[in-house]
Amino acid sequence: MTLPDTVENQVVPQPGGRGRKLAMLVVVSGSETDLGAHARVERRVVIGRDPLVELSLSDARASKQHAAVELVDGLVGSRYEVKDLGSTNGTLVNGKPVKTSRKLRDGDKITVAGTVLRFTIADEMEVAFQAQVETMLSTDALTGLLAPRKFDAALGEAVRAARNKSSRLALVVLDLDDLKQINEAHGHAMGAHTIAQVGQLIAEVVGVRGTATRFGGDEFVVFLPGFTEETATALADELRERVAAHRFERDGKVVTPTISAGISVYPDRADSAKALFDAADRALYRAKARGKNRVAR
Repeated sequence: MTLPDTVENQVVPQPGGRGRKLAMLVVVSGSETDLGAHARVERRVVIGRDPLVELSLSDARASKQHAAVELVDGLVGSRYEVKDLGSTNGTLVNGKPVKTSRKLRDGDKITVAGTVLRFTIADEMEVAFQAQVETMLSTDALTGLLAPRKFDAALGEAVRAARNKSSRLALVVLDLDDLKQINEAHGHAMGAHTIAQVGQLIAEVVGVRGTATRFGGDEFVVFLPGFTEETATALADELRERVAAHRFERDGKVVTPTISAGISVYPDRADSAKALFDAADRALYRAKARGKNRVAR
């Protein structure tokens, strides 16, 4: 006897109670920017390239609203289904095309263009663990900025997007001035505190206008879609002034660091992510050579 797709054999999560089961989607293959990204499925999760959907992907081959996973209530019980939303490159479940919709079971692999997601039924501890793993993969522990590997992937995507749209993309490379002296005079704990505070200032100034990371000890990189040399210089100057005016204090000790920045813009000065970084890095050296605490381009 074959059981219907009901709560009993689909293990549909039940509300309430400790250790309750939750449905979850996790990106397991695709762009490095997306790896580890996850979303809980309570009623409906839309997957696609649109930044406003519940599970947004950087996959250029994905449609803006590519597919949806939802809980469907039926006469004989409830089950989860994946539906293709008229995507350009199609949706697969375990390698088989989804024409309209298809039921899901724990462990199924959903392919959305070039991205693979795992559908899983997990308890609250597993969901919390996945969130922790994603945080560890995607952020720098000291500053809270995007992790370098994630940033590199995101920058590559941003360059491709700028090329496709014939738009500009600014890159700002920043470096703290004379951090070595702070470490020698007050210890590396004060140096780390200074770096962390600068990371927070960068996050505040950049906001949703761009993406930032820390690479190396006290070096930072920011990319800014749609920015020109003039607008990127204005933002870098604002950040430089914020650092100079900030009170860096720890255990009663106060330091007064400054920061220098170099700017490059695609496609004006570079035609690839590497060339963009190299040009901005050379501009940073010019800023240092001119006396530090300044912006060069």
